[in-house]
Amino acid sequence: MKIRAPKPMEEASFDLTPMIDVVLLLIIFFMFTTHFAKSQFTPMDLPKEKGEPATEELNEAAFTIDLDRTGLTSVLGEAVSVERVQEMLKADLANEQLRTSVVVRADRLCPAVHLNRLASVLMSMGVRDWKLATANEGGSGGAAAAGGGTAP
Repeated sequence: MKIRAPKPMEEASFDLTPMIDVVLLLIIFFMFTTHFAKSQFTPMDLPKEKGEPATEELNEAAFTIDLDRTGLTSVLGEAVSVERVQEMLKADLANEQLRTSVVVRADRLCPAVHLNRLASVLMSMGVRDWKLATANEGGSGGAAAAGGGTAP
């Protein structure tokens, strides 16, 4: 009986190509979703005032209301009435797990009567602390910073 020498074991290899493909797809997915999240804001000429720096927490969990220069109210790019804004905000405030902060993005040419009407609606709902979005003094318009604002 002839005893053979054991064959050398092949070294185990791990193919990283599928993992790299998945990582690249995830990067592309997150880049697109970030872009879409920023595009939900309608372009506006915000007041150029110095305010508090916008925080990530504020941007993610904020209920953002837009007022354009004609006084039209919109949420997430969709034109809605002030009554509908009230219903939407009431639903957000009812969810106790979320800490809803309210940010108002008012065009700098929007008549004050529309902002005052929205402020009185917020006040009647019990929202006493809301923020008015501003652009940095030297910067271009956009959701750059949130200036302090409590309902009058």
